[in-house]
Amino acid sequence: MKDTLDYCSTNFNPYQFHQLRIIEFPRYRTFAQSLANTIPFAESIGFITRINDKDKEAVDLPYYVTAHEVAHQWWAHQEISANAEGATSMVETLAQYSALMVMKHHYGPESIKKFLKRELAVYLLGRAIERNEERPLYRVEPNQGYIHYNKGSLVMYALQDYIGEDKVNQALSEFIKAYAFKGPPYPLSTDFIGRLQKVTPPEFQYLFDDLFENITLYNSRAKSATYTKLGDGKYQVHLSVEFHKDRADGHGQEHAVPIHDWVDIGVLDKSGKYLYLQKQKFDRSDADFDLVVDRLPAQAGIDPLNKLIDLRPNDNLIKVTGP
Repeated sequence: MKDTLDYCSTNFNPYQFHQLRIIEFPRYRTFAQSLANTIPFAESIGFITRINDKDKEAVDLPYYVTAHEVAHQWWAHQEISANAEGATSMVETLAQYSALMVMKHHYGPESIKKFLKRELAVYLLGRAIERNEERPLYRVEPNQGYIHYNKGSLVMYALQDYIGEDKVNQALSEFIKAYAFKGPPYPLSTDFIGRLQKVTPPEFQYLFDDLFENITLYNSRAKSATYTKLGDGKYQVHLSVEFHKDRADGHGQEHAVPIHDWVDIGVLDKSGKYLYLQKQKFDRSDADFDLVVDRLPAQAGIDPLNKLIDLRPNDNLIKVTGP
Protein backbone atom coordinates (compact mmCIF):
# COMPACT_ATOMS: atom_id res chain seq x y z
CA MET A 1 0.00 0.00 0.00
CA LYS A 2 2.77 2.43 0.96
CA ASP A 3 4.77 1.58 -2.16
CA THR A 4 1.80 2.38 -4.40
CA LEU A 5 0.86 5.56 -2.54
CA ASP A 6 4.42 6.77 -2.93
CA TYR A 7 4.67 5.82 -6.62
CA CYS A 8 1.34 7.28 -7.71
CA SER A 9 1.64 10.45 -5.60
CA THR A 10 5.13 11.09 -6.96
CA ASN A 11 4.43 10.31 -10.60
CA PHE A 12 0.78 11.24 -11.20
CA ASN A 13 -0.98 13.50 -8.68
CA PRO A 14 -1.14 13.88 -4.87
CA TYR A 15 -3.35 11.44 -2.94
CA GLN A 16 -6.62 13.16 -2.05
CA PHE A 17 -7.38 11.77 1.45
CA HIS A 18 -5.73 11.70 4.87
CA GLN A 19 -6.06 7.95 5.33
CA LEU A 20 -6.15 4.71 3.37
CA ARG A 21 -7.33 1.43 4.79
CA ILE A 22 -7.89 -2.19 3.79
CA ILE A 23 -10.84 -4.06 5.28
CA GLU A 24 -10.82 -7.86 5.26
CA PHE A 25 -14.03 -9.75 4.53
CA PRO A 26 -14.63 -13.54 4.57
CA ARG A 27 -14.20 -15.65 1.49
CA TYR A 28 -17.88 -15.82 0.60
CA ARG A 29 -16.66 -13.85 -2.42
CA THR A 30 -13.21 -13.51 -3.98
CA PHE A 31 -12.42 -9.95 -5.00
CA ALA A 32 -11.03 -6.63 -3.89
CA GLN A 33 -12.54 -3.24 -4.69
CA SER A 34 -11.38 0.32 -4.31
CA LEU A 35 -13.81 2.71 -2.62
CA ALA A 36 -13.04 6.20 -1.36
CA ASN A 37 -9.98 5.73 0.93
CA THR A 38 -11.21 2.18 1.75
CA ILE A 39 -10.45 -1.14 0.04
CA PRO A 40 -12.57 -4.18 0.94
CA PHE A 41 -10.31 -7.19 0.35
CA ALA A 42 -11.30 -10.87 0.44
CA GLU A 43 -9.24 -13.02 2.79
CA SER A 44 -8.98 -15.63 0.03
CA ILE A 45 -6.83 -13.47 -2.25
CA GLY A 46 -4.68 -11.80 0.36
CA PHE A 47 -4.81 -12.61 4.01
CA ILE A 48 -4.49 -16.41 3.78
CA THR A 49 -2.60 -16.56 0.48
CA ARG A 50 0.74 -18.31 0.74
CA ILE A 51 3.36 -17.39 -1.87
CA ASN A 52 5.75 -20.23 -2.70
CA ASP A 53 9.11 -18.49 -2.93
CA LYS A 54 10.65 -21.64 -4.41
CA ASP A 55 8.26 -21.62 -7.38
CA LYS A 56 9.89 -19.53 -10.11
CA GLU A 57 6.49 -19.00 -11.79
CA ALA A 58 4.68 -17.87 -8.62
CA VAL A 59 3.23 -14.34 -8.63
CA ASP A 60 2.93 -12.36 -5.39
CA LEU A 61 -0.84 -12.04 -5.69
CA PRO A 62 -1.51 -10.01 -2.50
CA TYR A 63 1.14 -7.45 -3.45
CA TYR A 64 -0.17 -7.13 -6.99
CA VAL A 65 -3.87 -6.92 -6.01
CA THR A 66 -3.12 -4.32 -3.33
CA ALA A 67 -1.11 -2.20 -5.78
CA HIS A 68 -3.88 -2.43 -8.36
CA GLU A 69 -6.64 -1.41 -5.93
CA VAL A 70 -4.64 1.44 -4.42
CA ALA A 71 -3.94 2.72 -7.94
CA HIS A 72 -7.71 3.05 -8.44
CA GLN A 73 -7.58 5.95 -5.98
CA TRP A 74 -6.21 7.79 -9.03
CA TRP A 75 -7.70 5.90 -11.98
CA ALA A 76 -11.49 6.11 -11.43
CA HIS A 77 -11.38 8.17 -8.21
CA GLN A 78 -9.56 11.26 -9.48
CA GLU A 79 -9.99 10.87 -13.24
CA ILE A 80 -13.42 9.61 -14.36
CA SER A 81 -13.82 8.39 -17.94
CA ALA A 82 -16.75 9.13 -20.21
CA ASN A 83 -19.46 6.50 -20.53
CA ALA A 84 -18.27 5.42 -23.97
CA GLU A 85 -16.33 2.70 -25.75
CA GLY A 86 -12.87 2.31 -24.26
CA ALA A 87 -13.83 3.72 -20.87
CA THR A 88 -12.22 0.88 -18.90
CA SER A 89 -8.88 1.41 -20.67
CA MET A 90 -8.58 4.58 -18.56
CA VAL A 91 -9.58 2.77 -15.38
CA GLU A 92 -8.54 -0.88 -15.25
CA THR A 93 -5.69 -0.68 -17.76
CA LEU A 94 -4.09 2.26 -15.96
CA ALA A 95 -4.50 0.55 -12.57
CA GLN A 96 -2.78 -2.48 -14.11
CA TYR A 97 0.04 -0.31 -15.42
CA SER A 98 0.53 1.40 -12.05
CA ALA A 99 0.62 -1.96 -10.25
CA LEU A 100 3.14 -3.32 -12.76
CA MET A 101 5.46 -0.36 -12.24
CA VAL A 102 5.25 -0.72 -8.46
CA MET A 103 6.05 -4.44 -8.84
CA LYS A 104 8.90 -3.69 -11.25
CA HIS A 105 10.56 -1.37 -8.73
CA HIS A 106 9.95 -3.77 -5.86
CA TYR A 107 11.01 -7.05 -7.49
CA GLY A 108 13.12 -5.90 -10.44
CA PRO A 109 12.24 -5.78 -14.17
CA GLU A 110 13.39 -9.33 -14.94
CA SER A 111 10.90 -10.75 -12.43
CA ILE A 112 7.99 -9.21 -14.35
CA LYS A 113 8.30 -11.85 -17.08
CA LYS A 114 6.31 -14.42 -15.09
CA PHE A 115 3.51 -11.91 -14.54
CA LEU A 116 3.42 -10.93 -18.22
CA LYS A 117 3.38 -14.61 -19.16
CA ARG A 118 0.28 -15.08 -16.99
CA GLU A 119 -1.38 -12.00 -18.47
CA LEU A 120 -0.68 -13.24 -22.00
CA ALA A 121 -2.17 -16.66 -21.27
CA VAL A 122 -5.37 -15.14 -19.86
CA TYR A 123 -5.71 -12.74 -22.78
CA LEU A 124 -5.26 -15.48 -25.39
CA LEU A 125 -7.80 -17.68 -23.60
CA GLY A 126 -10.26 -14.79 -23.35
CA ARG A 127 -10.13 -13.98 -27.04
CA ALA A 128 -10.46 -17.69 -27.89
CA ILE A 129 -13.77 -17.97 -26.03
CA GLU A 130 -15.14 -14.53 -26.97
CA ARG A 131 -18.78 -15.04 -28.04
CA ASN A 132 -19.39 -11.64 -29.58
CA GLU A 133 -16.64 -9.38 -30.90
CA GLU A 134 -13.13 -8.75 -29.66
CA ARG A 135 -12.47 -5.04 -29.53
CA PRO A 136 -9.18 -3.16 -29.84
CA LEU A 137 -8.05 -1.76 -26.50
CA TYR A 138 -9.20 1.79 -27.24
CA ARG A 139 -12.76 0.49 -27.91
CA VAL A 140 -12.92 -2.16 -25.18
CA GLU A 141 -16.32 -2.89 -23.61
CA PRO A 142 -16.77 -3.02 -19.81
CA ASN A 143 -17.38 -6.80 -19.82
CA GLN A 144 -14.17 -7.59 -21.72
CA GLY A 145 -11.83 -7.99 -18.77
CA TYR A 146 -9.36 -10.09 -20.73
CA ILE A 147 -8.73 -6.97 -22.82
CA HIS A 148 -8.67 -4.09 -20.34
CA TYR A 149 -6.90 -6.10 -17.62
CA ASN A 150 -4.66 -8.65 -19.31
CA LYS A 151 -4.00 -7.19 -22.74
CA GLY A 152 -3.84 -3.77 -21.11
CA SER A 153 -0.98 -4.93 -18.89
CA LEU A 154 0.98 -6.21 -21.89
CA VAL A 155 0.35 -3.09 -23.96
CA MET A 156 1.28 -0.58 -21.26
CA TYR A 157 4.32 -2.53 -20.11
CA ALA A 158 5.56 -2.73 -23.70
CA LEU A 159 4.95 0.99 -24.25
CA GLN A 160 6.96 2.05 -21.20
CA ASP A 161 9.71 -0.33 -22.27
CA TYR A 162 9.88 1.28 -25.72
CA ILE A 163 9.61 4.98 -24.83
CA GLY A 164 10.59 5.00 -21.17
CA GLU A 165 8.66 4.83 -17.91
CA ASP A 166 9.34 8.53 -17.30
CA LYS A 167 7.71 9.51 -20.61
CA VAL A 168 4.61 7.40 -19.93
CA ASN A 169 4.31 8.87 -16.44
CA GLN A 170 4.74 12.39 -17.80
CA ALA A 171 1.82 11.83 -20.17
CA LEU A 172 -0.36 10.24 -17.47
CA SER A 173 0.45 13.04 -15.03
CA GLU A 174 -0.65 15.64 -17.58
CA PHE A 175 -3.74 13.57 -18.38
CA ILE A 176 -4.92 13.17 -14.80
CA LYS A 177 -4.21 16.79 -13.90
CA ALA A 178 -6.33 17.89 -16.86
CA TYR A 179 -9.34 15.82 -15.74
CA ALA A 180 -9.00 15.16 -11.99
CA PHE A 181 -12.12 15.95 -9.91
CA LYS A 182 -13.85 17.61 -12.87
CA GLY A 183 -17.29 17.16 -14.34
CA PRO A 184 -18.22 16.76 -17.98
CA PRO A 185 -16.93 16.60 -20.62
CA TYR A 186 -15.21 13.46 -19.35
CA PRO A 187 -12.21 12.05 -21.23
CA LEU A 188 -12.36 9.48 -24.00
CA SER A 189 -9.75 6.81 -24.63
CA THR A 190 -8.53 8.89 -27.57
CA ASP A 191 -7.70 11.71 -25.13
CA PHE A 192 -5.60 9.36 -23.02
CA ILE A 193 -3.86 7.87 -26.07
CA GLY A 194 -3.26 11.34 -27.51
CA ARG A 195 -1.30 12.33 -24.39
CA LEU A 196 0.89 9.27 -24.81
CA GLN A 197 1.46 9.95 -28.50
CA LYS A 198 2.78 13.43 -27.75
CA VAL A 199 5.70 12.05 -25.72
CA THR A 200 6.50 9.16 -28.08
CA PRO A 201 9.40 9.48 -30.55
CA PRO A 202 8.55 9.19 -34.26
CA GLU A 203 10.15 5.75 -34.64
CA PHE A 204 7.72 4.29 -32.08
CA GLN A 205 4.48 5.96 -33.20
CA TYR A 206 3.53 2.73 -34.99
CA LEU A 207 2.94 1.15 -31.56
CA PHE A 208 -0.37 2.99 -31.14
CA ASP A 209 -1.70 1.56 -34.38
CA ASP A 210 -0.55 -1.93 -33.40
CA LEU A 211 -1.27 -2.06 -29.67
CA PHE A 212 -4.18 0.30 -29.02
CA GLU A 213 -6.12 0.77 -32.26
CA ASN A 214 -5.95 -2.73 -33.75
CA ILE A 215 -5.77 -6.36 -32.69
CA THR A 216 -2.16 -7.22 -33.47
CA LEU A 217 -0.66 -10.65 -32.87
CA TYR A 218 2.96 -11.71 -33.11
CA ASN A 219 4.76 -14.97 -33.73
CA SER A 220 8.45 -14.88 -32.83
CA ARG A 221 10.73 -17.90 -32.89
CA ALA A 222 14.39 -18.57 -32.21
CA LYS A 223 15.59 -21.02 -34.87
CA SER A 224 19.23 -21.63 -33.90
CA ALA A 225 21.99 -20.23 -31.69
CA THR A 226 25.67 -21.14 -31.52
CA TYR A 227 28.68 -19.59 -29.84
CA THR A 228 32.39 -19.30 -30.54
CA LYS A 229 34.95 -18.34 -27.91
CA LEU A 230 37.06 -15.37 -28.95
CA GLY A 231 40.72 -14.75 -28.23
CA ASP A 232 40.01 -12.04 -25.65
CA GLY A 233 37.89 -14.41 -23.53
CA LYS A 234 34.57 -13.11 -24.83
CA TYR A 235 31.99 -15.11 -26.80
CA GLN A 236 30.42 -14.48 -30.17
CA VAL A 237 26.84 -15.71 -30.52
CA HIS A 238 25.30 -16.36 -33.92
CA LEU A 239 21.50 -16.23 -33.61
CA SER A 240 18.84 -16.93 -36.25
CA VAL A 241 15.25 -15.88 -35.58
CA GLU A 242 11.85 -15.44 -37.22
CA PHE A 243 9.37 -12.63 -36.62
CA HIS A 244 5.82 -12.45 -37.99
CA LYS A 245 3.06 -9.92 -37.38
CA ASP A 246 -0.65 -10.40 -38.07
CA ARG A 247 -3.81 -8.36 -37.65
CA ALA A 248 -7.12 -9.88 -36.59
CA ASP A 249 -10.66 -8.61 -36.91
CA GLY A 250 -13.18 -8.84 -34.09
CA HIS A 251 -14.13 -12.39 -35.08
CA GLY A 252 -10.61 -13.78 -35.18
CA GLN A 253 -9.88 -13.66 -38.90
CA GLU A 254 -6.16 -12.94 -39.31
CA HIS A 255 -3.98 -11.56 -42.09
CA ALA A 256 -0.29 -10.74 -42.28
CA VAL A 257 0.83 -7.09 -42.20
CA PRO A 258 4.16 -5.53 -43.21
CA ILE A 259 6.97 -5.54 -40.66
CA HIS A 260 8.78 -2.36 -39.62
CA ASP A 261 9.22 -3.17 -35.95
CA TRP A 262 11.76 -2.83 -33.16
CA VAL A 263 12.01 -6.09 -31.19
CA ASP A 264 14.21 -7.25 -28.29
CA ILE A 265 17.05 -9.63 -29.00
CA GLY A 266 18.57 -11.26 -25.90
CA VAL A 267 21.35 -13.55 -24.70
CA LEU A 268 21.30 -15.08 -21.20
CA ASP A 269 23.81 -16.96 -19.08
CA LYS A 270 22.99 -20.20 -17.23
CA SER A 271 21.61 -18.30 -14.22
CA GLY A 272 19.14 -16.38 -16.39
CA LYS A 273 21.00 -13.07 -16.27
CA TYR A 274 21.03 -11.05 -19.45
CA LEU A 275 24.39 -10.72 -21.15
CA TYR A 276 22.78 -8.82 -24.02
CA LEU A 277 19.32 -7.25 -24.40
CA GLN A 278 18.80 -4.69 -27.14
CA LYS A 279 16.09 -3.76 -29.63
CA GLN A 280 16.80 -4.49 -33.27
CA LYS A 281 14.91 -3.21 -36.31
CA PHE A 282 13.02 -5.84 -38.33
CA ASP A 283 11.95 -5.19 -41.91
CA ARG A 284 11.50 -8.85 -42.86
CA SER A 285 10.58 -12.10 -41.17
CA ASP A 286 13.99 -13.83 -41.05
CA ALA A 287 17.04 -12.28 -39.43
CA ASP A 288 20.52 -13.30 -38.26
CA PHE A 289 22.59 -11.61 -35.58
CA ASP A 290 26.21 -11.87 -34.48
CA LEU A 291 26.49 -10.69 -30.88
CA VAL A 292 29.52 -10.49 -28.57
CA VAL A 293 29.00 -11.15 -24.83
CA ASP A 294 31.36 -11.21 -21.86
CA ARG A 295 30.41 -14.58 -20.35
CA LEU A 296 29.47 -18.06 -21.52
CA PRO A 297 25.98 -17.87 -23.07
CA ALA A 298 23.30 -20.45 -22.28
CA GLN A 299 20.17 -19.17 -24.08
CA ALA A 300 19.37 -16.65 -26.78
CA GLY A 301 16.29 -15.49 -28.62
CA ILE A 302 13.80 -12.87 -29.69
CA ASP A 303 11.42 -10.98 -27.38
CA PRO A 304 12.80 -13.05 -24.48
CA LEU A 305 10.78 -11.18 -21.82
CA ASN A 306 7.52 -11.80 -23.74
CA LYS A 307 6.57 -8.13 -23.93
CA LEU A 308 4.68 -8.61 -27.20
CA ILE A 309 1.41 -10.50 -27.68
CA ASP A 310 2.97 -13.68 -29.01
CA LEU A 311 0.73 -16.61 -29.93
CA ARG A 312 3.48 -19.12 -29.05
CA PRO A 313 5.76 -17.48 -26.48
CA ASN A 314 7.57 -20.65 -25.40
CA ASP A 315 9.71 -20.87 -28.54
CA ASN A 316 11.22 -17.39 -28.23
CA LEU A 317 14.33 -18.69 -26.46
CA ILE A 318 16.65 -21.50 -27.53
CA LYS A 319 19.71 -23.17 -26.05
CA VAL A 320 23.04 -21.81 -27.28
CA THR A 321 25.30 -24.66 -28.41
CA GLY A 322 29.10 -24.62 -28.57
CA PRO A 323 31.60 -25.78 -31.14
